[in-house]
Amino acid sequence: MRRHRDLPKDIKDTLPLERGERVLAAAPDASARWCAGTDRALYLPGDDGAVVRIPWQQIEHAEWDQDADILRVTESAPFGEQLPLRVVRLEEPPTRLLSLIRERVTASVVVSQHVPLRGPLGVRVVARRRPGSDEPMVWSVAFDEGLDPDVPGVLDAAEGALAEVRGQVEP
Repeated sequence: MRRHRDLPKDIKDTLPLERGERVLAAAPDASARWCAGTDRALYLPGDDGAVVRIPWQQIEHAEWDQDADILRVTESAPFGEQLPLRVVRLEEPPTRLLSLIRERVTASVVVSQHVPLRGPLGVRVVARRRPGSDEPMVWSVAFDEGLDPDVPGVLDAAEGALAEVRGQVEP
């Protein structure tokens, strides 16, 4: 496992880090570009060669496909919009980076509540914020498999569920 002190010295030069941001884990992708996790965000190589910065509270889901050596990261999006998906092929299983992603994404969850809308099918309302901060929460709604948001009334019910859970948490 790579420790912070064992990371390449030039990695900080390749990432648009914020002042005081610390790289905690990193792994090279198949093109020798860096994927890195900091105390504040996940950095991934973009399709256009630019580095994409995703704050931990903006990550909806992340998964590692060990058969294909692919990391898939799904970002949060405004209510009703498609969730952006980032796919990165890595050179080898990035054990430390995967552990950091799991830890930071989990730590960003402030509220996670399932709200039934049609029988047992419903939405999961989630509020996230950067771990260790008092920043405003980022809210998202995930539809259960089998619940189609395009069916009349479902989207309105989901918006109502979001408002209800938000009202319980925020004054």
